[in-house]
Amino acid sequence: MDRVTTIVTCMTDAERPFLAEALRSVQGQTVPTKIILCVTDHNEWVDEVLSTMRPGIELMRLPLAWLGLIRNQAVSAVQTDLVAFLDSDDLWEPPKLERQIDSLVAHELDVIGSKHILIREDGVPFFFGFAKNIPMPSSWLGRTATFLERPFEAVQIREDVLLWEHFQSEVRCEILDDFLIRYRVREASLSSMTPTKQRKLAYARRSRIPGVRPLLLGASYATNIGLRVHRHIPGRRDSHVRPSMLTL
Repeated sequence: MDRVTTIVTCMTDAERPFLAEALRSVQGQTVPTKIILCVTDHNEWVDEVLSTMRPGIELMRLPLAWLGLIRNQAVSAVQTDLVAFLDSDDLWEPPKLERQIDSLVAHELDVIGSKHILIREDGVPFFFGFAKNIPMPSSWLGRTATFLERPFEAVQIREDVLLWEHFQSEVRCEILDDFLIRYRVREASLSSMTPTKQRKLAYARRSRIPGVRPLLLGASYATNIGLRVHRHIPGRRDSHVRPSMLTL
């Protein structure tokens, strides 16, 4: 019986080129998961994408709204004890759910994230992300009850930052040092004008210069080795797991 439901959000036509690959990364997990795919109620192409996938994906058509509100509506339909999130332009590594579930259970956590690898729009990796303060929402897995009790706020951007700040003070949460997701940096996205996204875009553009991408990967990986991420568990010491290099 599945223990986790994965909510995949795909609310714009710009995400169409990446959706199938994102869904395959969920279906290819080493532990099974239910999948809820959220699209706009006027989407005319999603059935074509789903025809190329293995069956079992539940489609939820919703009016266009801010991403946090979409996730909240999907969480309300989850029947499993655990829920995970994935933006449709990002990708999971095959052991993502398994490693996080093991850690969540072993350390009695409520929510867990992970580090990430930045990839360009064409899928080429160029940087190992640090996730020092907040992990990407596409890496989040947690207890469904936690997300029902603490929903995303109704804001246009930074809904993930606001919610993670609540988690840090109110629940047991952790950021694994494993690089379990690939976060796609696109020129056109809702967060493209934020300072953080602008820095990622600058690195992505620089990585196209001959010889620069290996330098970015090597330097960012080496920096990660020296960083500690924080497990926010009252009364417990932080843990550190040495990250492993993936095939790039």
